[in-house]
Amino acid sequence: MQQNQQLVDIVIAWVDGNDPILIKKRQNYMEKQIAEDPKQSTRFASDYEIYYAIASILKYVPYCRTIYIITDQQKPQYLQQLIEQRICTPEKIKIIDHIDLFRGYECVLPTFNSLTIETMLWNINELSDQFIYLNDDFFFNAPSLYQDFIQDNKIIIYGHWVKNTSKKLKYKYRQWLEKKFNKKAEARYTTAQMLSADRLNLNSYFEIHHRPHILNRIILQEYFQDNPLCLDQQIQYKFRNIQQFLPVGLMNHLAIKNEQAILKNDIKIAYLKPTEDINIFIKNIQTEQIKYGCIQSLDLFDIQQRQQLQQVLVKKFADFLPKSIVQEAEKGQSL
Repeated sequence: MQQNQQLVDIVIAWVDGNDPILIKKRQNYMEKQIAEDPKQSTRFASDYEIYYAIASILKYVPYCRTIYIITDQQKPQYLQQLIEQRICTPEKIKIIDHIDLFRGYECVLPTFNSLTIETMLWNINELSDQFIYLNDDFFFNAPSLYQDFIQDNKIIIYGHWVKNTSKKLKYKYRQWLEKKFNKKAEARYTTAQMLSADRLNLNSYFEIHHRPHILNRIILQEYFQDNPLCLDQQIQYKFRNIQQFLPVGLMNHLAIKNEQAILKNDIKIAYLKPTEDINIFIKNIQTEQIKYGCIQSLDLFDIQQRQQLQQVLVKKFADFLPKSIVQEAEKGQSL
């Protein structure tokens, strides 16, 4: 690692959606008016993705200092095995509970809202000034360079510009429908991106796609310190709401306005949904030209597909996985 490079932390949002305690807690706060989202139940499911994410970091990201895992009174079952097997040191991975993440804002807990959680990442104690954030269904697919995320002390943002006009009109119309018919409108990723730019009076937003993102903790912290009402309004929702902006988008647009960002075209990732060809995905993750992989809604694949994916991922990350997962794959068991 070059002298001008600093170690950065990586933050992973994780939840074990199969936990009966969490399921009951969510049900207690569910409202009938919450917009139906076909991805809602699978969003909280967990099928070892967290271990593939961690393994990929340990294998491919030498400039990672600490891995922070955001949880709600949970801990990945096999995490201790990584230490016992001396795959990593005890201090390499730290669990951050929601009660710690929302320090000073505990009144909004519990929350089941990824946008609310992402809004508070700057509040993690001892977090590096620049850090990488990803969901637990992502993994690094090839050796990662510091320069993939940071150059000349500026963050690199991959995407393209999109005008706000059309998205904002649709957003206003959906707000009107929600008010008129008293039915919650479904929160959408692109709408949340538009709102993150609109909040800063930008007439276009720099659209990003699902991938690991580099964030500047200080930019977020200072913005919310200067705009406490914005923070309070954003984190009040226990479930995703159409009024919420994308925190990553807000940080990106602030960095762009402050000339602290380098903009680049988006790059291809290996992305797999239950409706897509699994063989194409497997072929894609065999090449180091594709730096990142993502398996969305792994719990929705059939047993044979899940076994096939498990075999491929375990083979790729075997030296960095808990032995229980490796042994399970060797026996040909399902996830």
